[in-house]
Amino acid sequence: MSTKPVIPTTADHLTAQWLNDAFDGSIAEIAGVRAERLGEGVGLLGEVTRLHLDYAPNSSGPRPATMIAKCQAAAPGNVFMSQAMGFYERESNFYSQFSRTINLRVPYCYYTDVDQAGAPYIVLIEEITGARMIDQVVGAAYDDSAAILDQAVTLHSTFWDNDLLRSLDWLPPMNNPLYRAAREMAEPKLESFISTWSGTLPERTMGWMRQLTPKYPDMVDWWVEQGKATFVHMDFRADNFLFGGSAGSGTVTVLDWQLSARHVGMWDVANFLGQSVTIANRREWEKDLVRRYYDGLIAAGVTDYAWDRCWRDYRYCLLHQAWSQVAVSDIDPGNERGRRLLHEMITRAFAAADDNDCADLLQEF
Repeated sequence: MSTKPVIPTTADHLTAQWLNDAFDGSIAEIAGVRAERLGEGVGLLGEVTRLHLDYAPNSSGPRPATMIAKCQAAAPGNVFMSQAMGFYERESNFYSQFSRTINLRVPYCYYTDVDQAGAPYIVLIEEITGARMIDQVVGAAYDDSAAILDQAVTLHSTFWDNDLLRSLDWLPPMNNPLYRAAREMAEPKLESFISTWSGTLPERTMGWMRQLTPKYPDMVDWWVEQGKATFVHMDFRADNFLFGGSAGSGTVTVLDWQLSARHVGMWDVANFLGQSVTIANRREWEKDLVRRYYDGLIAAGVTDYAWDRCWRDYRYCLLHQAWSQVAVSDIDPGNERGRRLLHEMITRAFAAADDNDCADLLQEF
């Protein structure tokens, strides 16, 4: 039995020999490889690289011209947070154990491995060529938003509070110890965050952040007690979707499963509408699109979820997601596009929480 190669910390270490050792004959013999870093602001928690592959003339097996490599982030702080929260391990587990049976279009995984310490990690996946992407900084259009929320319906209805969900022992609940510890991550950053963003974000939301921070572990416990958990992507934002291309016309491909968890499905809906749609468009579209998601769940066979609960979950998720920006506020954006993206995510998330009067929800936990 072959030995797994040493996990690289960067795609620069992915030589032809390394790849041949990893694939162990599952694709044709690689004679040469060239790494191409993908665009600015792609992969805040990891390095994303396109590999251009050349093959030995007489070798047999599949010959993909390119594939996508995901490695740990370049910034040590981003690696530390991903390692502490189990993000790399979770994505590697998703691709190795689940990606070929999930009911969404995801990239085919050629190889994945993760260190026992949670970093470094490597995922080598299919490149969906010729696909259209949404620029999250610009914001998603209505039709694209509707198509993406339809993917959430497909995912969530399949795993809705059932034994299939509970069989995924690698998928943590929202109140797992690592997530509960996010309070300790946020507390030393809170006053600096408020100082930096006061005057830019709605003023009353700064007080909400102070109230919520000490209660955060209680909130995630409260969430789990509410029930109605499902398989949640947790990073349902515009940059993580591809439209069409080699996956097929009309197909939506879902990327980036590092943050996935057992939680209320509304997290993905609120995550998308609250951070991937402009503030003006979200104000105009949110009730219609949340209703579309809800009606989709009912049509898919979910029978124990009332509309009032759905809308309440939406508001709670907006509050939680605004607070989450505090916990990760020292993440290194890497470049100018990353900085613009983080700015939009923060300002949109806080505006959504403010517009939906989320303060009264704090009394629940």
